[in-house]
Amino acid sequence: MLSLYRAFDYPRWPYFLPPGTPKELVNILREAMAKAFKDPGFAKEFKKLTGADPSPITAEAIEAAIKELPRDPETIALYKHIADHRPMPER
Repeated sequence: MLSLYRAFDYPRWPYFLPPGTPKELVNILREAMAKAFKDPGFAKEFKKLTGADPSPITAEAIEAAIKELPRDPETIALYKHIADHRPMPER
């Protein structure tokens, strides 16, 4: 359940490409994002704009997290229940 919740935080990072995107393009974009995150100016500008320190997540980590998302109906239903801000189910 926690993995599912955390994974929905990932789309705020600019890594998502449609299925079937050529691997060469994926690699170019991954390298470009990694370079941008390592640039000292990125951290400074990010903090200036958001007031927070950046904590970028690698494309590989996001890909792994998405692959590991729970897909069973019970967990999905519980996630939807909590996301709607309803009371927790009784134990």
